[in-house]
Amino acid sequence: MNDKGKQVTENVTNKVDAYWVGKNNDLDFRCPNVSLFRLIGSAVGSLSNKQVLEVGTWNGTDLIECKRRGADAVGLDLNPKCVETVRAESQCDVRHFRAGTDEIPFEQAFDLIYSRDTICYLTDIELNQFFAQCSKNLTNNGTLIVQFIETDLKLKEGRSLSTQYFDAEFLSQYEPHRIHSKDNPMRFFVADDVIRIAESNNLTLVGTKKMIQSYDLHESEFRVDKYLLFTKA
Repeated sequence: MNDKGKQVTENVTNKVDAYWVGKNNDLDFRCPNVSLFRLIGSAVGSLSNKQVLEVGTWNGTDLIECKRRGADAVGLDLNPKCVETVRAESQCDVRHFRAGTDEIPFEQAFDLIYSRDTICYLTDIELNQFFAQCSKNLTNNGTLIVQFIETDLKLKEGRSLSTQYFDAEFLSQYEPHRIHSKDNPMRFFVADDVIRIAESNNLTLVGTKKMIQSYDLHESEFRVDKYLLFTKA
């Protein structure tokens, strides 16, 4: 990594730390992510006796669901508060970890590694390191699932949506937007860029899923999420 790359990475790291480290996780309103587990069911099947790693546990709901489904589940998170809380609540081995910098601190190989809302905080250099780590720690038939935000959208000024019937062209009435606050250092990704970096680390794309959902009570804002599934090349 050259000096410019190091400086960019350090700047991003500082912003991510300032935003996430020490932040309290919301324990009052939480449930497993339905879209994630529908995808896991299709791609992996039963989690019984599977070795599973979650990168970015946050409040631990998905990790706890993996354990409930019979997996030997462990987790990693940047926020020490999350690590302590999720470890206590799940009784799983959860450790502090900086994606894109640290080496995955577990000796076993994993049948499934998944990560939601995490890689969007990595630089391209860190993303390359993250995929290298995942590739190294997957079993030969293991699956890696990553999710990120492709874009946010808002309804164009002066436009309104019909509630009478479904119009497949309804997104043409929206324009790029950013739902997160300005102090949140996340970034949008282009799927092809993520795939290219993953494939350079001996990972093969085996599936994709796009999810479009309204983000408010009046469908004036939408978020477009992307899931990518990989196996070892």
